[in-house]
Amino acid sequence: TNSGLSTNGFGRSRWARIVNYNTNNFFTYNKVFNEMHNFEAVVGMSFQRSDQSSAFVEGQEFPLDDLKTLASAAEITGGSSSLTNFTFLSYFARVNYKYGQKYLATLSARMDGSSRFGPNNRYGFFPAASVGWILSEEGFLQGNSTVSLLKLRGSYGLTGNAEIGNFDHLGLYGSSAYGLVPGLVPTQIPNPDLTWENTRQLDLGIEFGILNDRITGEIDYYNKNTTDLLLNVPVPATSGFNTQLTNIGKMQNQGVEIVLNSVNIAKPNFQWNTSINFARNVNEVKELAPGQESIPPSSSRFLNAVIIGEPLGVFFGVAYAGVDPQNGDALYYTNADQTETTTDYNEAERVVLGDPNPSFLAGMSNTFKYKGFDLMFLFQGVFGNEIFEGGGGFYSANGDWFDNSTRDQLARWQNPGDVTDIPQARLGECNGCQASSRYLSDGSYVRLKTLNVGYSFSPKVLSKINLTSLRVFFTGQNLLTFTDYKGWDPEVSADYLGGNIQIGNDFYSAPQAKTLSIGLNVGF
Repeated sequence: TNSGLSTNGFGRSRWARIVNYNTNNFFTYNKVFNEMHNFEAVVGMSFQRSDQSSAFVEGQEFPLDDLKTLASAAEITGGSSSLTNFTFLSYFARVNYKYGQKYLATLSARMDGSSRFGPNNRYGFFPAASVGWILSEEGFLQGNSTVSLLKLRGSYGLTGNAEIGNFDHLGLYGSSAYGLVPGLVPTQIPNPDLTWENTRQLDLGIEFGILNDRITGEIDYYNKNTTDLLLNVPVPATSGFNTQLTNIGKMQNQGVEIVLNSVNIAKPNFQWNTSINFARNVNEVKELAPGQESIPPSSSRFLNAVIIGEPLGVFFGVAYAGVDPQNGDALYYTNADQTETTTDYNEAERVVLGDPNPSFLAGMSNTFKYKGFDLMFLFQGVFGNEIFEGGGGFYSANGDWFDNSTRDQLARWQNPGDVTDIPQARLGECNGCQASSRYLSDGSYVRLKTLNVGYSFSPKVLSKINLTSLRVFFTGQNLLTFTDYKGWDPEVSADYLGGNIQIGNDFYSAPQAKTLSIGLNVGF
């Protein structure tokens, strides 16, 4: 960059160190009774600690280009350092039982503790049980020419979620200064009762194989009920804070997952296999704090909210009504029926605008082999979700001063009578740039995710050149995408937001890279 031209050079030194400690200790006992009862028991414990530290310092005014260390900088202009850590301590036990290769059962339990939670509720207990029945081993199906595998299985258990910040339960202070006098200011409310988010999950499934496993597959149904959700909840402004991380509410996820594999052609010189998968999940917030119906968006720049009866992170806000053809003003709906409009953003009614969660996901892969040639391609798709362009208020903002504008802003309103969805361009004025359904669009897509083409030389050729294997190949990633999404890439999300509420947001997110590779594998 040119950042050091006006200062006789600019330099920065940065380092980071991450140290992980892990220990796992367990005992296993195996025993077979009467050649029919297979018994296995495991007990143990595990411990994990992670320490992370980083620091940087920067300076300017270097006497010579050859002097590049910060010791040569005449002026140190900035610096910072950070330190964080977390620990997990777990005790676990599991018992597996199998009878006659037909009946399966498992019991397990875990006691997990984490430093991320308050001292009053640091540990969680998570038991689980599962059963299975391999029907194809029963006498009435053994040797069946049609059904080669048939297995029923079910499980029920509890799991815990600890994916939060390392110190979210503490009352924190940060440094500050007033009149050059150093001091401390509170930055976070303590919550000594913060604890694990708990999920009770029921799984039912069937595995099958047909025609000597020419067709195989799995069908699974699950029902997850999560309690003590880890959510940032608004608190009275008189506390000096906006939100606090708290365990509140209930949420349900239920859905079905299907996998189907087939061997379409299996000849000595030609094989063709296909795999298809489908998944649908229905999410619903069931309960929040007593007397609470919703948690509004945490920022005026985003739309994600938590509302009872709606999916987690649903888009909630102002519905965009287009442009007044007489003067180019942006319009918004003032009622849920969308029959009345206003030019005042603050007068518009807040309504549910869309869902960042997809209705279903699907994928299909095919593998072909013909003599030495091989071909594999994978299509994946996501359907029924919306994406919010959080950066739209900056780069599609009708001539506002923030960033270069997208090409669609050329279709702006210019003269009375113009019919368009792009308001009049007004330098330095936010004419329709607030967060609204204007920046929501369909996030569905189908993508050619992977393409592999190769050729492996025959043993006859290899023997002549003294090689054990030789394969040339071409690999492509993200080669084609079919979508109506207005942004750069429907498969991205703003990772800096974090959490499980701020989903479906695209804030200047870099698109997935399209990758082309040619390679050669040689074995000696």
